[in-house]
Amino acid sequence: MKNLWLRGNTYWFRMRRPDRYASVYSGSHVNQSLKTDSRAEALALAPVVKRQWLAELDARLAQVAPASSREAFQATLAVAKAHGRGFTDAQALADGPLPQLLEALTYAQASDPEAKSAVFAAALGGFDLPGTTITELSVDMPRLLISETLAKNDRQLREWKNRYIRASDAFVAAVGDKPVKDVTVQDIFAVRRLWRKRVEEKAVATGYANKHLGYLEAMIDAFYSDLEIDLFENPCQGIRIDDKQPWEKKSARSSKKEFKPSWIRETILSPGKTDRLNDEARDILIVMAETGCRASEVYDSPASAIHLDHEIPHLAIEVEMPSPGDKAGHRRDVKTGSSIRKVPLVGAALEAVQRHPDGFPRYRGNANFSNAVMKFFKDNELLPSPDHKISSLRHSYESRMRRLNIDNEERGQLMGHSLKRIRGREVYGDETELKLRALFAEMIAFPTQTWAPRSFQTLNQEISRILEEEGFKLPGSS
Repeated sequence: MKNLWLRGNTYWFRMRRPDRYASVYSGSHVNQSLKTDSRAEALALAPVVKRQWLAELDARLAQVAPASSREAFQATLAVAKAHGRGFTDAQALADGPLPQLLEALTYAQASDPEAKSAVFAAALGGFDLPGTTITELSVDMPRLLISETLAKNDRQLREWKNRYIRASDAFVAAVGDKPVKDVTVQDIFAVRRLWRKRVEEKAVATGYANKHLGYLEAMIDAFYSDLEIDLFENPCQGIRIDDKQPWEKKSARSSKKEFKPSWIRETILSPGKTDRLNDEARDILIVMAETGCRASEVYDSPASAIHLDHEIPHLAIEVEMPSPGDKAGHRRDVKTGSSIRKVPLVGAALEAVQRHPDGFPRYRGNANFSNAVMKFFKDNELLPSPDHKISSLRHSYESRMRRLNIDNEERGQLMGHSLKRIRGREVYGDETELKLRALFAEMIAFPTQTWAPRSFQTLNQEISRILEEEGFKLPGSS
């Protein structure tokens, strides 16, 4: 068994010394005789001795670590836990009910009459919160919220880290760097004023500013959660910019410039204008134009997400994580849970993916696609206006569906939008089957040199046939 060592006829407890105790215990292993030759007795003693040693090492660490360090706090907390107690704030203890204070004093005196040990300090709230600054906290977020990073590829992880660094930079610009434990509501008001000024200057939008106030709130939540402090007041809570600026309201309707279907056919789908663009970028554009997918949903897809041999060829947009031990495995997070879906491939989109059955490795996991494509379009004067962005292909796809009177919910499922938000209530019932989605996609798709979509009437009849076979009652049916 682990931690047991038979030396001659006597069992010993043996444990590798954890790295965090290197400053208070020099040996590589902790060894202690259990003074028994009985294996059963040794098995019972080993866990007890282990707990005692860990409590002892935590007590040593609490006494030597810098008072305001994370190590000192965690060591003191470990000592408290080893004695059946948890985090106690000295000020809260002093201000709280008298019986609670007397109980803590009685316990502390009984545990250590000389009042010299870490146990005594822990019982009376001798916890010095770490002096971690806002800047240091922003860099530590990948450790604090590790579960949010596990499925992210290099580009996604970099973007995720940067949100907290930007929030930290804004705090420092408004207040200066300071320990998280000392941040006040007035500090957050100052940060909000800075963001509001940036909005007024049209440097950022209100939504962007509020997101970063939210990131700051999440950082402070993560700080206290890491310390296992459940009761605290986050100074950021509820502090946001309420009203949009007039310039935002004025530009709201014109901010998303869509590409006309004629431009998509002539520029993206037809040979000629994008011939000098590399083949991966050119085909990613085609898939975007004919599926409504986000660019990253296309170029981040691994080969395992591309199902060309399926009865209905499709892309599986889902969270991708490597199997245990596979360090080179693919990672891909998705924007929201609603983004997880199967995207049918028809017409030009299917032909483009067939040319890249293993996906698009040139752009997978990096941030090069949008910059490369936008530079190409600008250099060759292919954009209808300076306000057009490649991401507008997604909005154009939804407009094409809307013009064909495709139901809002069907559009939402094809696009990966939240049905709960579309309906304004909880979602019940199954999602639209892939075979029906493929028929809707065929309605929208442009013909290629080797393929043409069936007529709108034929596709509608096929949809009705499938639904009636499944027992749904449709208008006009008997």
